[in-house]
Amino acid sequence: MPTLLAAVDVAGGRAVQVVDGDDDPLRVALGWVAQGARWIHLVDLDRAYRRGSDLPLLTHLVAALPVPVQLSGGLDRPEVVDQALATGARRINLAVTALRDPGWVAGLLREHGDRVAVGIDVLGDRVVARGSGEDLGPVQEVVATARAAFLDERPGAYVVADARRDGRRTGADLRLFRGLVEALGAPVVASGGVATLADLVALRTVGVSGIVLGSALYHRAFTLTEALEVLG
Repeated sequence: MPTLLAAVDVAGGRAVQVVDGDDDPLRVALGWVAQGARWIHLVDLDRAYRRGSDLPLLTHLVAALPVPVQLSGGLDRPEVVDQALATGARRINLAVTALRDPGWVAGLLREHGDRVAVGIDVLGDRVVARGSGEDLGPVQEVVATARAAFLDERPGAYVVADARRDGRRTGADLRLFRGLVEALGAPVVASGGVATLADLVALRTVGVSGIVLGSALYHRAFTLTEALEVLG
């Protein structure tokens, strides 16, 4: 069964996806844990969009949460990756811009193993960093380069975000995720587009190892408890 990761996106010290109610990030994350979340996908939006960082708060959240955390957001330089690893997060998710230096990423994988995931943001048939807008090239070329560079040291996961559908609840692009599961040869965590419980079942059939849930949970398309049950 794919692992479900409940997303908590933090900007300016608040959980920004909350539709109504308390936007304290710790209380939001603990609410997902109470519903059965076994992982939290924690995103530093300020760092992702190059407008600062919520690192002290995120460090506190990682320490306070009773489940593993996947920490994401703008992690593409040695100093910020070191800071992210020092939070104690079970896994950090490198920004796709880290792939500009695959040799450096390979070194991180050798040193830290499955604590390091590699993010791939897909927009149509291109890999485009959502934070900076940088175009890294066609999906097939970026994936081929990554697979060749990390043949000996595989990432803990590739976190593949469908930037066109992320947050829109228009249905998961099964063709995209199926193709990348086959092409990458490593665990793929899918993010973007999930609208219904049927999307979760379909993503399981294409072989993803994990699914990030954000908008569908916050807009109450289904509960986390229902999602765990349908995949169980």
